[in-house]
Amino acid sequence: MISAKKLADEMAEAMHMDSNFFRGFLHGFVNLPVDFYYLGRDYIDTDSRTVNSYDKERIIRMVKHGMASRPNLEKVIRLFLDDFMRHVDFQKVKELSAKGGGSFLGRMTFNQLASANMGYILSSKLIPRLASGLTIGSILSIGAAMSRSVYVARDLQGRNPVAYNLLRRMGDLDLLYFMVADKTRPFEDAAALWSTDRDKFHQTCCYFFEKVDL
Repeated sequence: MISAKKLADEMAEAMHMDSNFFRGFLHGFVNLPVDFYYLGRDYIDTDSRTVNSYDKERIIRMVKHGMASRPNLEKVIRLFLDDFMRHVDFQKVKELSAKGGGSFLGRMTFNQLASANMGYILSSKLIPRLASGLTIGSILSIGAAMSRSVYVARDLQGRNPVAYNLLRRMGDLDLLYFMVADKTRPFEDAAALWSTDRDKFHQTCCYFFEKVDL
């Protein structure tokens, strides 16, 4: 099982503007090995052909109606970041940081952190500056990317049905999730800790806020 420090490292890495995610957008965000894996999975998964066809129709409608946009990509990210932030106990994080001699309060005061819209602050760092509706729509028009979108959304449905249903009700935004899954997953895992291991969750938050430059 991943340690609190390792999970915090992954969360902090997701905030770095020079990550593979952003360079990926610069080059069209086509990860050929991954996309072809999902294309092959789509081809041999005959049992899911009908539902896959329906999901691809949802993608086409989303692109046609202008829903494959930067603002909607932001909504996807915000959903996961807001869920994580709802569970953060800043007083507990402050106490843990003080005990460990950490620098949690070095960049922002405790009161500033507690009152700030941290979901917005963090999610803004995860949004690719080069992403646009045209870029996102072009990506979703590629057959392999469509397959990836469908299967990653379905994986989310099985792992986190609450988030999946919320995104789908927001206008089929579950189909945009694959674009940010690698970046939001550490925050999903951290939020899940709140229910399974509260002490580890607080420790992860402490490590994370000491690492990330807000």
